[in-house]
Amino acid sequence: MLAIIIIAPYVVVGFGLTIWLLVVMVKKSDQIKRTPKIILGLTFLIGSLTLVLGESLIEKLDWSIRKKEREEIIELIKEGKIQPNGKYNNGIAKLSNWNFPPISNGGNEILIYQSSEGFFTVKFFINRGFLDHYSAFVYSEDQDEIKEIEERISYSNGLHKNKKIDKNWFRVSY
Repeated sequence: MLAIIIIAPYVVVGFGLTIWLLVVMVKKSDQIKRTPKIILGLTFLIGSLTLVLGESLIEKLDWSIRKKEREEIIELIKEGKIQPNGKYNNGIAKLSNWNFPPISNGGNEILIYQSSEGFFTVKFFINRGFLDHYSAFVYSEDQDEIKEIEERISYSNGLHKNKKIDKNWFRVSY
């Protein structure tokens, strides 16, 4: 609730300034060439779509564009070429080869878990969140983990967008 109170004035002021800028551009249209008008219109359109669609659009693009790279990382983990950075890190591995754009948000780190049967679960962060909350793209071969994630999906509410994306791939909020 506090975020809405803090962010709302910025959104209102930003939207107001954009409208004002559009009005000024239209009034001075005889002095301005066509290219800046097109750029301004596209900027307004992209900004409006981002405001309306927000994080989910960026998330879908991130998933569809970077899926093959994530699958490549999974194969490297299975081959033992990527491992957690130490036992004290609780399964955290820092990825240095996928820096721009980061394959996992919040420091380009992933969580790697291996079950006693040898099955892997890997979490690529979407949002690291605050204190005890985060969302991630999760890959898992572990049937117990998959069952737990599917249970989380069945109990999802509007706040958490938990869903199965692909075979062994999920989008989950914790």
